[in-house]
Amino acid sequence: MKEGLMTTPYPRDRMYRTYLEDYQAKWADYFTFKREDGILEMCMHLNGGPAKWSLELHRAFIPALQDVHFDPENEILIISGTGDSFLDSMDPDGWERYDFRQPMSFDRGYDFWYFDQVHEPFALLNLEIPVIGAINGPFFIHQELALLNDIVIATESTVMADGHYTGMGIVPGDGVQTIFRELMGVNRAKHFLLTGRTMGAQEMLDLGIIAEIVPDGTVLDRAWEIARAVFKPRARSTRAMTRALLIQPWRKLLVDELPNGMAHESWGVHGYWGMAEKGYDIEKLRND
Repeated sequence: MKEGLMTTPYPRDRMYRTYLEDYQAKWADYFTFKREDGILEMCMHLNGGPAKWSLELHRAFIPALQDVHFDPENEILIISGTGDSFLDSMDPDGWERYDFRQPMSFDRGYDFWYFDQVHEPFALLNLEIPVIGAINGPFFIHQELALLNDIVIATESTVMADGHYTGMGIVPGDGVQTIFRELMGVNRAKHFLLTGRTMGAQEMLDLGIIAEIVPDGTVLDRAWEIARAVFKPRARSTRAMTRALLIQPWRKLLVDELPNGMAHESWGVHGYWGMAEKGYDIEKLRND
């Protein structure tokens, strides 16, 4: 039996659904889950500490969020990180494991990047329950996992930058070109992406990128407060239809722009791929 295959067929007379105890164990290497009163907390981690972005984590988000989606006991989702960072570095082991130290090939550009990233944001947007993004610290990678959500809060020490153009030296086309344009405005977003400047929590609040700043160490407590006060009192149908209404602009924009952006990003790395250069630090996205 191949790893990951079900051992028995799903019964014809039973509606498909998932169960927390199953996917909690299934995704234990990537996420921790906690649920109370229909509120599910989902925190990224690596060996119990802050998460590092890897090819495996990139793909894992897609089926993991589908498992969350098909569990009818989940009414509200909180997405966060572990420790003092949300996503601020890469996991070198995974990139080397899949031979990304070599010049980029079509297979790697498609099978790992395009294949996953045209689906990952939609795995989040396809959820029909409210989602709270609880940013627990610096996030420099795949900011959509926090910023596409219904309510987005961050800690005082949270800082944000984007490492596509200035760090990896590649096209910022995996959705950040759309997300930051919509949240910041065209010219400010272009400056942000092209210069790699770091933005603090207060500036993000002033620009409307996040909705609240909370003291360090309290972001999950505040997310649970919001879940109970803002979402839990409303009827299930109200929550679902309100979310569908409010995320529709994101869905439309990403349907139009994400595949094209990923094609540009995946094509561009054939001309320059930093990880293939001697001395390139995968974890920090720079060449020393």
